[in-house]
Amino acid sequence: MSVPAEPFGAFGPAHVAAARLIPADAVPVTDENAENAAPAGADTGATEDGGVRALLLRLRAAAAEAPSDEVAGQVLELVAREMTSLLGRYDREALITWRERACRQDAAGNPGAAVHLLGQVVAEMAQHLGPTDPETLVTHLELATAIGNNGDPRAAVQRFQELLPALTAAHGAQDARVLTVQVRMAANLARAGEVFPAAQQLQTLIPWIQQSLPTGHPLLGEARCALARLVPTFRRLTGTPDSAGLGPVEAVAMVHRLLVWDFGSDAEAKACVKDLSKFTGKRSIADRLASIPDDLSPEQAAGLLLA
Repeated sequence: MSVPAEPFGAFGPAHVAAARLIPADAVPVTDENAENAAPAGADTGATEDGGVRALLLRLRAAAAEAPSDEVAGQVLELVAREMTSLLGRYDREALITWRERACRQDAAGNPGAAVHLLGQVVAEMAQHLGPTDPETLVTHLELATAIGNNGDPRAAVQRFQELLPALTAAHGAQDARVLTVQVRMAANLARAGEVFPAAQQLQTLIPWIQQSLPTGHPLLGEARCALARLVPTFRRLTGTPDSAGLGPVEAVAMVHRLLVWDFGSDAEAKACVKDLSKFTGKRSIADRLASIPDDLSPEQAAGLLLA
């Protein structure tokens, strides 16, 4: 796939107006230590290239500390352009940086731009890194995610289904990337109106994630929030009476969603509190929630909140 060089979000050589991220004195090998840094006869060009690469990787990592996804995306765009210009268009790290830039576009609420850029990146990765390279597979995952966020959940589900066997073969069933595909596939099934299978899949996945991944892994929170959004509709579809209570997986999921405030509006949050009270028979949920210490796990918070 051809890649335009200049439009915002496309990758190519840095244009003349782009800010330079490498100050003149940033190259690690200086006049004072050059004799010790590079032995006689060494390839000083390779040493300098390595220093530039290391600096750009540090700048890429620093984007994680940006105050917003939009700012992080701007930093990543500049770093990606520098990498493309200095290391080459098809350099592995340059392509990864363009992928990260696209993911920030998606997170900042611009999934259409993310789909466009990720489509280009995955084509270049498949051609130059290989279709089964781990980075190519991860880019397929992020592309499917952005497609779902851009309003086409059925296309996203199809891509996730096609990706899952390759990722599982490469990394095993307990790998975070494999589990991420399954969580996001379930979330997109729900978006497509298939709430029943989506909720069932998430109910099964959450204990598996807890068993497979380290404590506190962000995917567990993502899965819990996805399930919590579906609990009221799932109960209506199954005809579950309010007096039946909540299972532990669903209860912790709803409490987790409240703890991280995964809501688009106060009205949505109030509806969640009301549903949790209705399903558990517990009153004053909002007042109890305000008194929960910040350092408790969702399981501990649920135990206090619903005691």
